[in-house]
Amino acid sequence: MKERMTTTMVPIGDALITQEQFLTERSLVLPLFNSSENSVGCIAIELIRSSENEAKQSYAEVEQFLFVNSLCANFQFDAIRGLLHVTELMAESRICFAVPKLLLNLWMHEEQRKIEDIENLSTFPKELEMVRQEVINLKTRLIEAYTQSSLYLDEHEGHFHKPSRDKGSRETEFVPVNLHFQRMCVTDSRPQEYIYDAITVGAFTAHAQSYKQGGLYAQLAKLEESRQSLPHRQSKSFDHESVHGVLENLHSLREEIRRQCDHLCYCANQGSGKMLKESSDLLADKSRQLFEVGELPVVCELVSSVDRMVAGDLDASKQEPAASAEAEGPAQWRWSGTKFVKTPTVEPWDVTRVNTEAALISLLAKVEEVIDVQSGEQRVAETFWLSLVSPLVINYKNNVDLVTHRACDALTLYSLMEDVSTASVAQSIQYRRDVIFSQGLTALVSGFYAIIWANIDSMAFLQQLVSIGLLVQYESLLSCHGDEMAMLEDTMVAMQDLDSVQFKFEESSREVFDHTFDPPKITGGRLRYTVHVLVPPHIFARLPKELKRGHGIRVVHVIFSIGINEQATLAETFGDVKLQELINYKSLHKLQNYFINFEEVLNLSEDDRRCVNDLMKELNMAVFAKRSKNTDILRIAAELAREMNGLRFTMCKSAKDRSSMAITLEQANILKQRHNLADFEQALNSMRSVGTRRENVAKNTNTRKYAFTSMQLLTFPKQYRPPSGTYGLGET
Repeated sequence: MKERMTTTMVPIGDALITQEQFLTERSLVLPLFNSSENSVGCIAIELIRSSENEAKQSYAEVEQFLFVNSLCANFQFDAIRGLLHVTELMAESRICFAVPKLLLNLWMHEEQRKIEDIENLSTFPKELEMVRQEVINLKTRLIEAYTQSSLYLDEHEGHFHKPSRDKGSRETEFVPVNLHFQRMCVTDSRPQEYIYDAITVGAFTAHAQSYKQGGLYAQLAKLEESRQSLPHRQSKSFDHESVHGVLENLHSLREEIRRQCDHLCYCANQGSGKMLKESSDLLADKSRQLFEVGELPVVCELVSSVDRMVAGDLDASKQEPAASAEAEGPAQWRWSGTKFVKTPTVEPWDVTRVNTEAALISLLAKVEEVIDVQSGEQRVAETFWLSLVSPLVINYKNNVDLVTHRACDALTLYSLMEDVSTASVAQSIQYRRDVIFSQGLTALVSGFYAIIWANIDSMAFLQQLVSIGLLVQYESLLSCHGDEMAMLEDTMVAMQDLDSVQFKFEESSREVFDHTFDPPKITGGRLRYTVHVLVPPHIFARLPKELKRGHGIRVVHVIFSIGINEQATLAETFGDVKLQELINYKSLHKLQNYFINFEEVLNLSEDDRRCVNDLMKELNMAVFAKRSKNTDILRIAAELAREMNGLRFTMCKSAKDRSSMAITLEQANILKQRHNLADFEQALNSMRSVGTRRENVAKNTNTRKYAFTSMQLLTFPKQYRPPSGTYGLGET
């Protein structure tokens, strides 16, 4: 017998069993005798159908592909009819350190391009010279910081877990804290094995940075308020985020159009009319997107502002004939049809755009002509296709360069004016935002792999991804008091930024993934990311045709937050929980919209439809109910997420204590509601005492006790309190 509080083990008695009995009998009842040969009871031995090795079999493919260092715990519980065989599995994510490195490389490239944009400004007011140099220096230091972080992550090759004791480490701050995959496998009287997955992770927050200025939500609000008072904001209503978004879109479209132009020439050189037609259609589509961006009010107005500035410089240069040629003002360039020539006047923005559209029309017309002639009686030798198309391609690329250069100049200059008095603060906020986004995306990608692998044979689930995207539901146990308030703000901004992420599938060249599996690829920038998931050919073949063709899977994030500890009590008594309420209201609205689409897309039975409808009504009432520590919100939201095939996350400060209470409570609820568990309290206490979550605590703090005190637990809702002997003073 093992005593929980002191872990002291005392022998009760012993029993003898032969190897033959052990291997052949399914169940045995053996008498126990103490040292005095007196009977002290009996011990029952029963062969559990799903041994640890068999339980891991359903998990083996996922484990080999993405998750490593798994821990397992087996339980047998009484059900109302029969027995429940339950296996808990907990594992680390193989990409825990890989995704942050991919993001750091992406951001370094993005910052370098911004420096080049600022340095290459053709029109530049002298009074902004100091600001320009300051911004360049700040971005250079940011690149250096990201380079150092990337190098440090390289040194962690083979590491897959960041323990909570290292959450304040600057070197690994881009890595999520205590990220784990949690699976419960259940076998009852039915022949099927049931699987329930979740991800536990620490709050997406910058532990290594100060919380004196609050979290990101508050810091971003203050930054925008300070920018509103800048002189150039008095006449323009463009915020920094929208300008930066258009600028990134222009860079992306320019590169895509140039690549498509090169591919068009390649198709012409191959002499394939079909390839040429497909390539020209793609070029026309990307060009249409560029023209739409060029017509946006933010672009037109800012380009016009720069044009007026240039016109003023030209007028001033005319009044100073003695000035040198270099001082004649920023010369404007115009495409004459064969080359760029200087023009003494500023070409109107509308004319530049029309010229670019005309160049595209000429190119597409020539492509159509070549294809028509090739399909008609008068055939043109394929070797001459390239000579017919390439001059118009060069002309169009030059026009695209001109239109994007003018637009990017205007947008970059406006962004620089935004940084007149806020450059340093804005850079600090951007760094913090990158830190929390890296943590959030790493957790999201890990969860995406898990849910895809668990449902790869479900065509209904895959079609749901195509039609309405993946629902990702986060359960937060952070309070609205002290540093946790700032952590909740950071996490809230991370959720907003993660809405810009989409997933695409790509076929891998390898049939089977092993410990050297292909990691995901990440493309895009800070305002729009695409995660390319590489899957083996036999898995790729099972996907719907839309996903095979590169259809993006959007992600719908909802987070419901209820503080349960003593700090939550302080917030409710002496402070306020407005941020918590705001988060829950917004997430309820997003979940309702997803629910409407879910009902329309999936062919639900009447019972399933009624169940989801009832849960949605319950959640709506719970969110608007004014109750202290209303954990019903968390329970109902988790049930809804599972009913709608969503991905489940549970988080607190470090994902080891409160998250362990929450994930075991959810598992016990599932056993009770879906598998007729007989003794709820026994199952709950067993999983908290000898399940994988005790091992999670040990991995993080080198002790197997949850970091709670008796006084703290008095403020916890009863179902979130661990059994006696499993908690004590320790690291939080």
